[in-house]
Amino acid sequence: MTATVTDQDLTMATVVITADHVYLPLDENGAGRIDWSVGNVLTTKVVRRTRLKVPVDLACFLSDRDQAEILSDASSEAPKGA
Repeated sequence: MTATVTDQDLTMATVVITADHVYLPLDENGAGRIDWSVGNVLTTKVVRRTRLKVPVDLACFLSDRDQAEILSDASSEAPKGA
């Protein structure tokens, strides 16, 4: 079976949370929601060092606020300790 890249994959980035905690709207898979910037969205507390996929614009927003570091795909997929 061949893996395919979807449009959503291209709009998502892997981040690691660098603040003590950040409240983010997450989907049922634990990834950031595409519609994160709309009002009245249920948020979940995400603690420091958590890695997750979020929309690129949310990744940039969190990075600008020093709440997350954007990881390259290679580093986010590397095994721990490598």
